[in-house]
This record gives sequence, structure tokens and C-alpha cells, in this order.
Amino acid sequence: MSERQTRSGRHLQPSRNKKLDKLLNVLIGVVVVLIIITATYVFKWQDDADQAVKDEPAQEEQSGDNEKEVEKEPTDEEKQDLAVEEDKPSEEESTPEVSQEEQSAAEESASDNPIVEKVITNKNWQPTPTTQTGQHVSSYNDKSVDWAEKVATVSTVTGIDQSNMIIWRMQNNGGPNSSIATVSTNDKSQMYRVSMEWVDNEGWKPVKLEQLNTLEGAY
Repeated sequence: MSERQTRSGRHLQPSRNKKLDKLLNVLIGVVVVLIIITATYVFKWQDDADQAVKDEPAQEEQSGDNEKEVEKEPTDEEKQDLAVEEDKPSEEESTPEVSQEEQSAAEESASDNPIVEKVITNKNWQPTPTTQTGQHVSSYNDKSVDWAEKVATVSTVTGIDQSNMIIWRMQNNGGPNSSIATVSTNDKSQMYRVSMEWVDNEGWKPVKLEQLNTLEGAY
């Protein structure tokens, strides 16, 4: 081998080593980048998984609370039924007690008035106890004690509770100690006209109960 060829070979060997070193450095850099990306992805996935585990019980608890609220909350139909039940008077409230003696003493008769279905009288009817003293003056002021005692008398003789009663007319019946009231239930299924008289020191006493078939022309 000539001296020139030997020098040329020595000159090319360091150049090849440098290229190999550069390639190795590039490969190492790529590997490092891949490792970093992979580690970042793994850590992020682990964090998401841990967060999902933490959130799951809270969601289940919230779902359970919602289910409880749904079970407790009544439907619109149930609310309406409850409202009807609350507004509906009980039998004890709507129908005052009537003794067998009073029932047996009741007398019914027909009427010439076409709006009157039947006329009921009872010799055992008693005055509604009064709290009034002194000279009695009949009052048609719906805030007065006398008015309240008239209404109580009507409620007792008709069996209609005051909370279920419409008073269509309360008026003088031909004298200062005589009064007549036209009333009905709220649904107008029962309609009556009650005549009453004042008994001194005792109160208003019903004397005639007319069961009506219409309110037209009744007052």
C-alpha cells in the first residue's frame, strides 16, 4: 500500500466516527422524547382514573338523594285529592247531633209553593243558647252577635256546617223578633229556608224548615 492511500484512509476514519456519533445522539434524543411522552400520558391517565373513583361515590349519593325526593314528592293528582280531603267537612262537623226524640217529633207536610219540596216542623226544637243580655234588638249585621246566633240556629236545624253553608238571604220575617234565612250547601245539593223566632232570655228558636227544590224565587 502506498503512503498516499494510507493517509487518505486515516483521514476518512474520523469523519465516519463523527457521523455515527451524531446518529446515536439523534436516536438517544428520540428515545428520551418518547420516554417523556409515555410517562406524561401514563401519569395523566392515572390522575384521571383516581379522579373518576373519587367522583363516583358523590354521584351515587346525589342520585340516591334525588330518588328519595321523588318518592316523597306527591303527584299533582295526589295533591288535588289531599286538598279535597282537607276541604271536605267530616260527618261530625257537617251534621250536628239530633236526638231520637227530636227525630220522632218531626212532622213533614206538603206545600202549595212549587219551589218548596216539603215543610218540616218539630215541637221539640229548642232555642240556640244566647249570650245576649238586656233588651234584644234583631241585627242583620254579619259582624254582630245576633247574626252569629241566627246562623248557628240555621246550621243546627238544617244539619249544614257553617263552613259548608252559603247564606243567600237573612231578613226580617214580619216582626222584630221573627227572622227567615235562605241557605244552601256550597255545592247547592241541599237548599233550605228557615223561619225562626226570638225567645226572650233564651235565643233564636227554629219554627219551620222548608226544603227547597230551587233557589229561584226563594228570597
